[in-house]
Amino acid sequence: MQMHIHYHIMNKFLPLLLLVIVFFSGCRSTTNTRIFLLTGDESLQRLNSSNAKFELRPITLPNYLNRREFIKRIGDDEIQILRSWLWAETSEHSINAAFEQNLKTLMGEDNVLPYGAASNSTPVLLISVRHLEVKDDKFIADFHCRLKAQGKATLEKRLFWETAVEPEVPYIKYYKQAMAEMARLTAAWLLETQN
Repeated sequence: MQMHIHYHIMNKFLPLLLLVIVFFSGCRSTTNTRIFLLTGDESLQRLNSSNAKFELRPITLPNYLNRREFIKRIGDDEIQILRSWLWAETSEHSINAAFEQNLKTLMGEDNVLPYGAASNSTPVLLISVRHLEVKDDKFIADFHCRLKAQGKATLEKRLFWETAVEPEVPYIKYYKQAMAEMARLTAAWLLETQN
């Protein structure tokens, strides 16, 4: 009797269960995941022959940018996570490495010292990212820079760059451009502070 009841229940619900499985398997996305590596800009040239040295501290990112997926800002208050576009390394590492490479190219390899390698008298460059993302139809880079030198007032500068975004172009192109442009702006400001 019990076997007959189980058989009856299975016959009744098995087609429904199969239908649900087929329905949900058809709803899965077929979007391919793309993984991007951010590198420095090979086209940059040294700006001048200045030998002023400074220590570059790691760039700090807002928490919402420090993730594996690329993001897009929608208006002022919403972030869209682009799950099919991923950083090959952490966004924090990628952004820091590309920016440092670009700044070393512009300022001279020996003039940009890594964190912890400078003496106490070497000026320290600290950068906080306010925005580094696609917002609506633009890519925006907004950095707050501080240059601290022993015995001197801290110098501060806000650096801003934006460009129009083309539809369907991977955002890595704009991150690469932004790292080159922000390095140029930073180098120009550092040279200006020496005069």
